[in-house]
Amino acid sequence: MAKHTDPQKDRAAAADGARAAEVSHPVLDGRSAIDATPSMAQYLEIKAANPDSLLWYRMGDFYELFFEDAAAAAAALGIVLTKRGKHQGLDIPMCGVPVVRADEYLQRLIRQGFRVAVCEQLEDPAEARKRGAKAVVKRDVVRLVTPGTITEEALLDTKARNYLTAVFMAADEGARVALASIDISTGEFEIGEVANFDLAGELVRLSPGEVIAVDALIADPAFVRTVELAGGKVTPVPAAFFDSIAGARDLKAQLGVAALDGFGTFGRPELAAAAAVLKYIDLTQMGRKPLLRVPKKSGAGATLTIDAATRSSLELVRSTSGDKGSTLLAAIDRTVTGAGARELQARLASPLADPVSIEQRLDTVGHFIDKTRLTDDIRTALRAAPDMARALPRLAFGRGGPRDLVAIRDAMQACQNCAIALAGPVNALGCPMLLTEVSQRLMAVPAALVTALSTALVDDPPVQRRDGGFVKPGYSTELDAAHRLRDDSRSVMAAL
Repeated sequence: MAKHTDPQKDRAAAADGARAAEVSHPVLDGRSAIDATPSMAQYLEIKAANPDSLLWYRMGDFYELFFEDAAAAAAALGIVLTKRGKHQGLDIPMCGVPVVRADEYLQRLIRQGFRVAVCEQLEDPAEARKRGAKAVVKRDVVRLVTPGTITEEALLDTKARNYLTAVFMAADEGARVALASIDISTGEFEIGEVANFDLAGELVRLSPGEVIAVDALIADPAFVRTVELAGGKVTPVPAAFFDSIAGARDLKAQLGVAALDGFGTFGRPELAAAAAVLKYIDLTQMGRKPLLRVPKKSGAGATLTIDAATRSSLELVRSTSGDKGSTLLAAIDRTVTGAGARELQARLASPLADPVSIEQRLDTVGHFIDKTRLTDDIRTALRAAPDMARALPRLAFGRGGPRDLVAIRDAMQACQNCAIALAGPVNALGCPMLLTEVSQRLMAVPAALVTALSTALVDDPPVQRRDGGFVKPGYSTELDAAHRLRDDSRSVMAAL
């Protein structure tokens, strides 16, 4: 398998391959499905609805790609481009990736800037055969995978957020720009507004994986360069996505409230940006709702404003060469969890501007410095804490596995241990306000849920649900009976 190290060269090679496929085949559209086999007609229909994405078409244990998608993916991934059958008298280019290694290939495509439409089988092939020998298994796209809508652990940087950011510049709002950012892998949500000349610095602070905006803004080369400098990809969306009325409505529905007053004051541009980011998530996740936290108000006044050039010179979280190895973050990061590393990076990128908040944070740090035993106990407890912040959204999207459930269980147990350490008579003495609030939230962890998950799940479950074996023996008599029938059917039959 060929190994590529330059994403731009990989993308160029993929484009060349796609053009070659287009030369050998007429442009595919809905009409070309008329003369196709039933299975290929289904593929062409689904592909016509997702023209801007590589279509991963589930065929048994493989995701297969055809026509120009196959040529582009084969070049980008360094896999063999073959052929399967004919369409309109010409060979059909084809390549495929095994389902069990899908995350690996998906990661490489996303890093090269591709969008991927994942088309799954929605029924068992046996059900399709009941409708006739030529019946096709029902399939449809279950999600669009883009740089800003990733939830899989293997595709994400454990120590960094992955924001999807909507940028809106209203013509009647002077020189102000609104931004709404959501990390669907953790539910983090920021909404804010900055001056036009501060946009570059704000994008570098957010470091979004993907930025959505209208064509007019994306047509500005300076804007695109700024997004790329921040490490993101640019995606155009219709202007209709930026609807402030829809933004207010969707925000209230998502948060389950009748009014947004309790979360701050949001102007029309901010609500328009929020509408776009929520609409894009709804589109890519096929209507599945993200698990969102309460939105934080960002922008002018909330944190120290640092322009892009100064951020580059300071090398807070990224060096001038683009890596993180020679930065302030790398020099001071002693975190023991992914969530802690992400929070530290966010705090370094967004220094507080409010003196009261700064003093409260310093009091908390000073408390841990004075109580080294407490610090050691908390770090020990945190080392056993999996990344619950990213496990919860996967479960909410229906993509979670047994290990995500175990992550919830073990993380809540770590919360309980941290709460016990903080509540000790010596440690509680002189405890700062922020730490007291944290301790109270940790104590509110539902012990009944921890017990239920501990009773039901094995200690070391498989990654995928389909592998089975993640429920403890003795938890379910019906499941135990099914296991006995599977593993020792002779004894079961003899007992009858």
